[in-house]
Amino acid sequence: MEFCPECGKLLIPKKKGKSKILACSKCGYESKLEEKNAYEVADEIEHKVSDVIEVVDSEGESGFTEAEIEARRERFIEGIDFFETE
Repeated sequence: MEFCPECGKLLIPKKKGKSKILACSKCGYESKLEEKNAYEVADEIEHKVSDVIEVVDSEGESGFTEAEIEARRERFIEGIDFFETE
């Protein structure tokens, strides 16, 4: 890993034409990547089965009392009003 000498941000290996460079995404600094450096740019992320997120969607508002449903509606409306006034 190398860091930008100008701003300190991590330099990212990128292809520029046929050559490879290290580039800073913050200030635009670029340096030539020497062939002896073993950097690898990977675009694919592998996920394990345990990384899956399960989304549970319940239809309707069953299981709540009328008072709970009304309180949720009021909080929802208050939230919308808050964001509309900013």
